[in-house]
Amino acid sequence: MPQQEPWTVRRILEWTCGYLGRRGDEHPRHSAEWLLCDATGLSRVELYVNFDRPLAPEELDRMHAGIERRAAGEPLQYVTGEMPFRHIVLRCQKGVLIPRPETEVLVDAALEGVDAAARAAGGPTRVLEIGTGTGCISLSVASERPGTRVVATDLSPVAVDLAIRNREALGLADAVDIVQTDLAADVDPALMGTFSVLVSNPPYIPTSVLANEVPAEVKDNEPELALDGGADGLDVFRRILELAPRALCPGGMMALELFEGHLDKAAELTRAAGGWASVEVREDLTHRPRVLVAVREGELPAASPVIAQKVVKVNPVAPELEVVSRAVEVLRRGGVLAVPTDSVYGLACAATADNPAHRKIFSIKRRDLAQTLPWFVSGEDGLGRWGSDVPDYARDLARRFWPGALTLVVTAGEKCPPEYVQPGSLGPDGLRGPATIALRDPASKVVEAILAELGEPLAQTSANLHGCPAATCAAELAPQILAEADLVLDAGAAPLAVPSTIVDCTGASPRVLREGAIPAAGVL
Repeated sequence: MPQQEPWTVRRILEWTCGYLGRRGDEHPRHSAEWLLCDATGLSRVELYVNFDRPLAPEELDRMHAGIERRAAGEPLQYVTGEMPFRHIVLRCQKGVLIPRPETEVLVDAALEGVDAAARAAGGPTRVLEIGTGTGCISLSVASERPGTRVVATDLSPVAVDLAIRNREALGLADAVDIVQTDLAADVDPALMGTFSVLVSNPPYIPTSVLANEVPAEVKDNEPELALDGGADGLDVFRRILELAPRALCPGGMMALELFEGHLDKAAELTRAAGGWASVEVREDLTHRPRVLVAVREGELPAASPVIAQKVVKVNPVAPELEVVSRAVEVLRRGGVLAVPTDSVYGLACAATADNPAHRKIFSIKRRDLAQTLPWFVSGEDGLGRWGSDVPDYARDLARRFWPGALTLVVTAGEKCPPEYVQPGSLGPDGLRGPATIALRDPASKVVEAILAELGEPLAQTSANLHGCPAATCAAELAPQILAEADLVLDAGAAPLAVPSTIVDCTGASPRVLREGAIPAAGVL
């Protein structure tokens, strides 16, 4: 019997295009590529440089299942389970509205409001999104404007669950709070009136249009709750228009995506409501009216509500238990803490493997990830636990100066995650020396209390921008630090106001790498 021709990338693409085209798919080539990328894990470019690659049996099974679902009219985003939106990739599932390209114009408008408020306040701002769905708008705003704090709501528990999963996958848990509620009914009342932007893509298709004009692929698969806007498509809009003055601060922006045929009516209703300094209609990518942008009367606040909320006073001698617990909670969920020490203020994260806050610290400082972060540890026990082959003179230095402003560089122990250690240097013989870790036990009651409750070391660096002096009090922290750190503990002035002295303890005798608060002569 003749051998069956293998199903290569080229053959399955061509067959799928023909099959889906006969089943009424308007863009069969696009669908075939997307389905094949999902089945094989290859990018679109990789498909075209691997035309002769045969598909494995399990890839063929996935491709067949996807083809049948797509041929039955199921949207591609539901079949593959994800889609790109602006600069992020989102999970998608049945029961939640699929983001559209035109919604990117809405995000652009919201970002204008965010930027205007941030300029006025000298720091990050706060955004409210009504009807978040996949989270595409809120997560785009939070990822493109670090430091912005977003509250996103949705009535659908399925949508809320999906938005939370997208938020976690993008590492934005500290930037976006997702609430299951009707409009803003269960949003913290203390936040109402502090939002600089209210953004929403509410249900806006008129009921008759949904019934008679919307393609079956949309109305048969996507949730009616997210589509049907009532007789004129403005039912939910009217409720948001009533909510906006209570949610927005003076000068705040409302940005809404609405049905193309009823934008003028929505603008008239907004102007008639009063209290708006400007009302305009903007076009989408196809030059159809799509987005209503209105700005409240009044001046934007001159102080950032986000910074005011994240800066917490702490007693440097007897730190309050609730403050310490809040700091530890931030660290455990992968946040960055600005913390006072005995020398200068530092940026810190939990020194655990694959902690996203580790990368975030380098992003805040605009530093190369190839550099390393020293650790705060508790006493000489920390030196022995995380160091390896620690020389006696290093232990003696720890006994003499710890707790204190002395950082000891020692050979890293096997338990140290690799992202925190410095690779060994090359010797004259071409061999690389042992990897190192820098350890310190600061004379800080605040750090001591955090270490005790956290149960892990703190990876830390001075809380300053690259090339700028280290901050010796919370008031000296750069706006970027305040914007992007997740919590700031303010204990007043650091007692020493000088960075620690760093000593290399990997050789036969100690070597001072940087003289700081402790004189080099005293160390040697």
